[in-house]
Amino acid sequence: MTEQKYAIPKAVAEAMGEDFGMPITAFLCAAVDSPPILMGTVYGDTTGRFREGASIRTSRITSVLFVNGYSLFQTVAGSRYLVVSWAPGGSNLYMNRIYH
Repeated sequence: MTEQKYAIPKAVAEAMGEDFGMPITAFLCAAVDSPPILMGTVYGDTTGRFREGASIRTSRITSVLFVNGYSLFQTVAGSRYLVVSWAPGGSNLYMNRIYH
């Protein structure tokens, strides 16, 4: 079986070229905010855990920042996921989050 290759979407490539002032663990497309986690299609994972274009669930989200017009979520494990695009249908519910 050969490994399927995924092209990095143009919007992700553009986000990868920006300076966010901190390291980004990975970039998410078609993200769904499902507290306490995020789900989405991952690109540019710096840890090597996820293959390009894989669907993932993050660990528990602890905080969110808005940087350069993007939503940047940090997890309890210390990972930072930058949301490049949200899934259609009003799945962007991050404003209802409660952080402890």
